[in-house]
Amino acid sequence: MIRIFQQDEAAVRKIRDIDSFRDTERTLWVDLQNPSPDELTSVEEKFDVSFQSQQEQAEIESSSRYIEEDDYLIANTNFLVQDRKGGYSNVPVSFMLKDEQLFTTRNADLKAFADTVKRIKSRRARFRDGGQIMLSIFESRIDSDADLIESISQEVKAINKQLDLDAKLDREMLLNINDYQELTMTLRESVVDKQRVISAMIRSNGWFTDEEQQQLRTLIKDINSLIEHTNFIFERLEFLQNTFLGLINLEQNQIIKIFTVLSLVFLPPTLIASIYGMNFAHMPELGWDYGYLFALGLMVLSSVGTYLYFRKRNWV
Repeated sequence: MIRIFQQDEAAVRKIRDIDSFRDTERTLWVDLQNPSPDELTSVEEKFDVSFQSQQEQAEIESSSRYIEEDDYLIANTNFLVQDRKGGYSNVPVSFMLKDEQLFTTRNADLKAFADTVKRIKSRRARFRDGGQIMLSIFESRIDSDADLIESISQEVKAINKQLDLDAKLDREMLLNINDYQELTMTLRESVVDKQRVISAMIRSNGWFTDEEQQQLRTLIKDINSLIEHTNFIFERLEFLQNTFLGLINLEQNQIIKIFTVLSLVFLPPTLIASIYGMNFAHMPELGWDYGYLFALGLMVLSSVGTYLYFRKRNWV
């Protein structure tokens, strides 16, 4: 799908068909979402540009994430997207600036792009070239990352409240903690990737105005605060995981302790029963009229005495 945003004196016009493109109007932004090979070719021929392949866009080397030449600038980064099952993953997004025009390629429907389109429609005078649109997309994405971090933080607080002595410690809770750890790491990778790209944009040679440079520096400050927050959340999740495992160990130790005490409480009666269960011919107690009751009473007293001793030592 192709979306072309052109500006005239009255408004910004969105075109969905390359055949409706007008050379007489100023082009600000060409957005390609899940483009077909024919769509890519048509845009390349129309605007005299050359897009990177998906493999080149996904490269993690710094030289591949940001490319600056005399007549164009390319920035590749990852945007976090939620799938239908509620999970998150990073999808590559490529930006190209050429002749004050922005070209973007992506394979997912991203909220940051939709928000930027709304801003363009409502604040047309603000967007004079593709560079400002590019910064607006980054601003929107960083705001979304901040909202997601805040949401994770609230979920972690909710898990923390469940981790008390009366809580039901089950496998699901541990898996939830692990899921949030994975999400936090994925989010941090995405934010750090934007930090690298925006830092390179700040060092760019003449591609951005002083006002836009100040805007980029503000974005870096926001990103640094997000990275610190993700580090804090991850440390907190590790603490919760250790606490969860510690509570499970305490619960297991308590169960083992109960079985151990029960074994020791019934050990003296077992010994007494074993002694009187021996089949020797000369055992004085065998001839007693109350020998059976004596043995039973001795077993009960030995059990009660052992229990009271453990209770006195606070072992039970």
